[in-house]
Amino acid sequence: MVLYKYLQPSRLDVLEHRRIRFTQPANFNDPFEFRPCIDRAASDEFVRALVEKKFEQLVDDDLNKFGALFGTASKSALKDILLAQKDRVPELLRLLEPDMIEASSAFCDNFLNENIGVLCLSEVRDSILMWGHYTDNHQGLVVGFDSDHPFFSMRRSENDEFGFLRKVNYQTQRPQVVLSDTTSTPWFETKSDQWAYEKEWRIVRVLSDTTCRIDCAPLPVCLFEFPADAVLEIIIGMRFSSSLLSKMKDLAAFFPRATLLRACEHPRDYDLLIKGVH
Repeated sequence: MVLYKYLQPSRLDVLEHRRIRFTQPANFNDPFEFRPCIDRAASDEFVRALVEKKFEQLVDDDLNKFGALFGTASKSALKDILLAQKDRVPELLRLLEPDMIEASSAFCDNFLNENIGVLCLSEVRDSILMWGHYTDNHQGLVVGFDSDHPFFSMRRSENDEFGFLRKVNYQTQRPQVVLSDTTSTPWFETKSDQWAYEKEWRIVRVLSDTTCRIDCAPLPVCLFEFPADAVLEIIIGMRFSSSLLSKMKDLAAFFPRATLLRACEHPRDYDLLIKGVH
């Protein structure tokens, strides 16, 4: 399968240097990206198991630190009083949960933007909307990548959540998550159904693996180098500058598997035709 990246004309450097940006969620044009609805801080089962495992040890630790503050009361008596409240801990947690969720949401946003980047690709190469939105009004280009290339399959283990292509799911409601569930990441690939026309696939990478980091505000630009043989198509837009055409032909020669194409106006329909460049 060929997956496509829409680029502005100023981004010829993607082909010149074979480096492409993995974008932090805060820089996406969709403000809901990677921001699921946090439904609960922790499941009831998680809280009960944690209390059962840790509560007595926490009581002992605090009594060792602060037991002297309670005067003549024996440590064992104080411990009995505190342990009697163990069953109320989940209830107390629920009272604190709204504030915990608010604080956790901000923390998660910052953590994700500091540590992960996303490369978004599309199944379609002839979307008039995407050519208009992402290529500076059809003046840019689209690069078609081989989805079977090893560049798109870089998981370090079966449980690795990074380094592989994911097909985006489109739905009407934001995914709901429980913060204590650290193994489920369906919200990595879930978007509003209003974006369904993009037919998106994406790959998430850890930014510490970046090839080149350009410091700027509010977030650095993180570029990853890709192999020349990962490119199968290079498509220039209807309004691509004629002065850049010869440069594009020279660049295309460095991609041994790539075909140079051009998006052209359909003679009758609101549609694009993709033709070869001679």
